Amino acid sequence: MKKTLLYIASLVVAVLLLGGCTRNHGDIGIWFGTWHVEQITADGTPVNDVKGDYFFQFQNKVFRVSQVYGHEQLVESFGTWNESEDGTKMTISFPDPSAYYIEMPGLEANNEFTVTRSSSREVTFTKADAAGTTFAYHLKRQP
Repeated sequence: MKKTLLYIASLVVAVLLLGGCTRNHGDIGIWFGTWHVEQITADGTPVNDVKGDYFFQFQNKVFRVSQVYGHEQLVESFGTWNESEDGTKMTISFPDPSAYYIEMPGLEANNEFTVTRSSSREVTFTKADAAGTTFAYHLKRQP
């Protein structure tokens, strides 16, 4: 009987630990996880002079963008993000401009994106910068 109770208690603890919250403060839908920026376009033309690879990561209201290039070279910035209720708009802001620095075409300290395509595997969103150039970001979810 003691072995059975110990087994059940161990099983309950394991379920609680494995079922722990990986999405702080609830489900954020398709955005949770790491997304690779597959392509950036400016006014419909691919931006080919991009240095390295960019990755977007979303969790709760925290946003991370990282740029990986060369051998183990990494630049990253952290900010906040928010999605509109209907899922068609997203804002990404970097609240501390002195800490914000990443060389990504079109990305500024405050960004408002229009989500033009979204699925659990691929996302495209666009934004216009201060000069009027429309940037499109094509992202693919990383496994």
